[in-house]
Amino acid sequence: AGWGRDFDSDAKRWRFRAALMWVFANGMEILVYVVHNSAPRSFVFLVALSVSLKQISILTSSATRGTFYKQFAGQNENLGDITAKGDAQVAIADLAGMV
Repeated sequence: AGWGRDFDSDAKRWRFRAALMWVFANGMEILVYVVHNSAPRSFVFLVALSVSLKQISILTSSATRGTFYKQFAGQNENLGDITAKGDAQVAIADLAGMV
């Protein structure tokens, strides 16, 4: 409960931490693929750790997303419309990143 207030008051820092955690977890996944033959016993542990870090990153960025959208919406804008547009931009960026 104590950290919940921090997501709203310091959203930029938490969002940046989530992005760093995501990058680190992706790097771990690549590293696991590269070294899986030399360390087969640690394969499951390292994959589980990287997936856990990714999930924590997703939850952290989701918790801060509302604060940013609220600021984008201002006083007279529809928060649902801003959220839909933001999610659409994320989907397009993900698809473009796969190409």
